[in-house]
Amino acid sequence: EQPLVTELLFIRHGETDWNRQLRFQGQIDVPLNATGIAQAARLAARLAAERFDAFFTSDLGRARETAAPLASAWGQQPVVVPGLREQSFGTWEGLDVPTIKQRHGALWQDWLQHHGDFALPGGESLRQFHARVLMSVRDIAELDRILSGVTLSAGATSRSPVAAIGRRP
Repeated sequence: EQPLVTELLFIRHGETDWNRQLRFQGQIDVPLNATGIAQAARLAARLAAERFDAFFTSDLGRARETAAPLASAWGQQPVVVPGLREQSFGTWEGLDVPTIKQRHGALWQDWLQHHGDFALPGGESLRQFHARVLMSVRDIAELDRILSGVTLSAGATSRSPVAAIGRRP
């Protein structure tokens, strides 16, 4: 007997004003803007006829807002999984890139190196972030009777499982 394989479709949340402003959102609950709401509606229209065994979302509002039109189209509420949250950027959350470069130039250069164990003050390292996300994805994949699922979260959260296949943070 062959082992079952779980297929997961990872979807990034819709746009927020902070995305446009190049602000680090991290775990701050920033709502979708008008473009993000329209993106969520287009996503639901595109996937309305698709069928998945399960539907998961981060607990952050922007992911849940993106999931809402899909929930309506499918007649199915997503399971909220806090482990699918965006990486915590600590003291940088809410700051835009020009401000970070001005106030924290050396730290910005360190952050650009993407070292697995580097964490911003009050934030989590890439290694911690990837471990959290992978644990959540593993838990989802091991649920009984789920061979296909959709997860809605931040872009980095969606890329984390893929990155883990090719390399470690």
